[in-house]
Amino acid sequence: MAVSKLWPLTVRLATVLDYAANPEKTTKAKSKYSNADYQALRDVVNYVKDGKKTEQELFCQGINCNPSTAREQFVTVKEQFDKPDGIQAYHGYLSFKETDITPELAQHIGMEFANSVWGKRHQVLVTTHLNTEHLHCHFVINSVSFVDGKRCRETSWFKFYKEADRICEKYGISTIKEPERYHDAKHLTMKDKAGMPTRYNLARSALDEAIAMSHNLKQLEYRLSEMGYAFGCNPKRKYWTIKGKGDERPIRLYRLGDEYTKDRITQRLIENRDSIDFVPFQPKSCRPKQYRLTTRSDRIGRMGGLYGLYLYYCYRLGYLPRYRAGQQNNARVHYLFKEDLMKIDELTKQVTLLGKHHIGTSEQLFSYKRSVEEQIKTLTADRTHLRNEIRKVNRTDAELSQARTSISALSEKLKELRREVKLCEDIAVRSKVIEEKVGAVRAEEEKSKRKENRNYEQRR
Repeated sequence: MAVSKLWPLTVRLATVLDYAANPEKTTKAKSKYSNADYQALRDVVNYVKDGKKTEQELFCQGINCNPSTAREQFVTVKEQFDKPDGIQAYHGYLSFKETDITPELAQHIGMEFANSVWGKRHQVLVTTHLNTEHLHCHFVINSVSFVDGKRCRETSWFKFYKEADRICEKYGISTIKEPERYHDAKHLTMKDKAGMPTRYNLARSALDEAIAMSHNLKQLEYRLSEMGYAFGCNPKRKYWTIKGKGDERPIRLYRLGDEYTKDRITQRLIENRDSIDFVPFQPKSCRPKQYRLTTRSDRIGRMGGLYGLYLYYCYRLGYLPRYRAGQQNNARVHYLFKEDLMKIDELTKQVTLLGKHHIGTSEQLFSYKRSVEEQIKTLTADRTHLRNEIRKVNRTDAELSQARTSISALSEKLKELRREVKLCEDIAVRSKVIEEKVGAVRAEEEKSKRKENRNYEQRR
């Protein structure tokens, strides 16, 4: 067995509403449930029984149901126990790595597996598809049991994959040893490989910096908390985790790479202890107070308005000034700002629009948006006029070519203007969020500064 999976099948609401609104397609007049209530069920049963994939249904069998009337029998059970809503069925597959396995054996393994897992309580349609290099069995399981009307509970892959392995090994079919339960999302993996900010490489950066400054787990936990991360390192837990403030779910450290497993982190901390630099004893002395000079941050903050707000935000994200963009330590970005590191392209477009058109207030933003919308109306009318001209008779080829070129140019201009309208709408929403985040961070920094000043006065 190469792969096995199972997932729930629910009704697609938009399709069902359109379908149910058409009286000509409501065929079950005597039932209080229409065919539309089971439209998704119809789709998956038709897919699984596709004759092009199963050799005219030669490898299509039912457990507690007839393959030719499987959908109707599924529906009858649902109506009998008054459970037509929710998950309609479960759709799964069992794929074989071997290319020399016969369809008869694949179908036999699929039937034995389905009988073992669901056969005592549920109706199951089992087919073997032959349209790919690797044969694979499909299963459609009724979500409602014909025995007592209870919902199907055997839906977790990790509960039944061992049964699939046992049956495959019985017939000499290869299995996957120690399968990985979760995989990284493909788009996150691609961003991570490209070096773009993701929650994974942000967590790696924070861990690397915190480990470099720590000699034990308590210090590591404290350093990570300063960066806005919660570190779960309970020795009783199988996996250590890290979770940034605002994240919905923690990340298991072993998923970040070999350098971030429990054993490797412990080893890195021990290595830090061996490299301690001893310094000669020095008597306590009061450090002179350092006066804070004007910085680029202060100059940007004085600009004010929407443009100044966006510039300051980009500065705090580490993308201003430009020569520092490649040297930015993302682990040091405040946790309230980290989410927008992954949206830097959108922020760049928005700040470019504000700077290009000298927009500093909300009134100027909405005024510019209205002017763009007026341009869109004018250009749309011009394009409609040209399209009407093309339809007229007695037009030469040169005139038609020129008109089509003008239409194409107008369409490109309209596309660009619509993008600007969308940017204006996004700026109106995002500027409020940015303002709240910047205000919260400044208040936090002022609190830390007051605490530092109190400590300085006490040392004096």
